Amino acid sequence: MRIQNSKSWVKYSWRSAVLGSAALLFSAFIVRDALQSLIEPYAPFHFFIVACLFIAYLYGYKLALVATWISALTGSFFFVKPYFTLGPAAVTDVIQFVNFASVTLISIFIIEKLQRTIYARQMVLKIMASRHKISLQRENDRLYFSKKSNEAWTILEEMLTSFDDLILLQFGGASVKLEPLFFALAKNGHTSLKQEEWQTFVHPDDLAFLLVQLAKPVVRSNSASVFTLRFIADADATPHRVQLESFTFLGKPLKILRLANDA
Repeated sequence: MRIQNSKSWVKYSWRSAVLGSAALLFSAFIVRDALQSLIEPYAPFHFFIVACLFIAYLYGYKLALVATWISALTGSFFFVKPYFTLGPAAVTDVIQFVNFASVTLISIFIIEKLQRTIYARQMVLKIMASRHKISLQRENDRLYFSKKSNEAWTILEEMLTSFDDLILLQFGGASVKLEPLFFALAKNGHTSLKQEEWQTFVHPDDLAFLLVQLAKPVVRSNSASVFTLRFIADADATPHRVQLESFTFLGKPLKILRLANDA
């Protein structure tokens, strides 16, 4: 992966970079000037080399090249004989200048190359970490929807394979859906009733409990409660052992009332 903007590795603003570069050059000049009486006429550019390399490391090659040019003029003017003049230059002066320029420019080039490489690698790592995070999120979503799909299929499979013992269904906020078994237990020859008419066929003592159970929110999917249910049409009021199962199906509560397995 190629990082096209690797040249933008510098973290400092242009103003901060200029002020920092000036401070480094001025510090190099102060130190070299303080040591002038001790090391004269040697090393006129060495402290400037260090300053230029720090500038290249912190602020990039552009200001480092400008700093190299300023250092060459400053070192030649203040610390190369004859002092406080830019000429004429002896052979030793030329050698010192060429040595300073070559070492500084080569070092600046290497530092810039390394900085861009480091920046590019960091960007690649960030991109890879971001993609890995996205991949994990997608995998979590896939597992979530797969789990939901399996839960939905389990509910449908249970309903379709055990359809004969269903008494009634309630999905979401819709009305109760009566199954043929309800009419058989209620001994009602009709196959349809008005919206709340079915309640008249359930024993009043059991109806209140049943309505409370149907109105309860689904706290835990695939939970079940077992109780008895009696119908008005049954002269003996025979209690039928029933089981109310609660699910979360397609994001909505689903209640299934069926005959208990041991009925």
